[in-house]
Amino acid sequence: MIAQEAEPQQPPGAGQPITIKVGLFILNLVALDEVSETFTCTGYLTESWQDRRLAFTPGPGQPRRRYYTKSEIWFPLLQFDNSAAPRTLSSYLLVADADGAVNYVEKFVVRASSTMRLRAFPFDSQNLEIYIHPFTGQLNRIELEVDPGSTGISNAAYTPLPLWQTSRITYRSVSGEMSGEQSALEASSHVIFGIQVKRNSEYYTFRIFLPLTLMVAVSWGVLWIPIDDLNSQLLISVTTVLTLVAFSVALSNILPPVAYVTFYDAFFLLSFLFILLTIGEALIVHGTHRRVDHAAAVRIRSLTRPLLPILFVFCSIVLAIRFVFL
Repeated sequence: MIAQEAEPQQPPGAGQPITIKVGLFILNLVALDEVSETFTCTGYLTESWQDRRLAFTPGPGQPRRRYYTKSEIWFPLLQFDNSAAPRTLSSYLLVADADGAVNYVEKFVVRASSTMRLRAFPFDSQNLEIYIHPFTGQLNRIELEVDPGSTGISNAAYTPLPLWQTSRITYRSVSGEMSGEQSALEASSHVIFGIQVKRNSEYYTFRIFLPLTLMVAVSWGVLWIPIDDLNSQLLISVTTVLTLVAFSVALSNILPPVAYVTFYDAFFLLSFLFILLTIGEALIVHGTHRRVDHAAAVRIRSLTRPLLPILFVFCSIVLAIRFVFL
């Protein structure tokens, strides 16, 4: 939050809450960090209210609006409650019309915290929220309302991030105490803006899921190796397991560490399980060939050849429905 000047005078109105219309226009989504659950953005914050004390009658040829600084008139102090670092203000404009309508616009940069739901990673969408709340000392003096006319998100090519698509900005006004805050911070109202973003999953599809699928498919090569050649079967399977482990370590720095299982985690474990199942199948078939009957081993192998791929596809679809679509 930026440093605010002391109020130069009493707020307008005779003890009644002042209605402040608040708008948020996002210019650029600068960064999004899933590890720290923070995002950085630049934009315009607008505030408008009515102050009859500033009304005036312009003379002939005189402008119908006057410009002020924050130290000259009463000014509503608003803060971004979920800012992870002080909000930076680069410039602002404070103007009052002849009828006493006051408009304030500031250009800001802020790094904010937002709870992210990553269970469907990397096919997830996020609602990056910004909580705007009256500053202490004005909690019961003002009521905040959303100004839809000055709320939105830029369509410029630089606005979204490379791995994210921005769609729209949502907003809502909430009255009463902020969730999780002490009663001392209870305000008449606060507004919450949400930046809707969707992850571009193509990058992860071709860099993670396709290689994992191919590794599992390579492990199925043992199903076409002669039953009595156990060494070749285990060589392929064990090599695939080691490759999968090395692949997981290489990806550890680009995946969000969360306390719950994501779709990627579940798919990785599924891939690991099916490679182990292939190893188990090779051992069972070879043991049947050595101790029971070669014909029985051939029957088992003829069953597992189509069964393992079909079962892998079925389990992958179940995981996708469970993590992505539900």
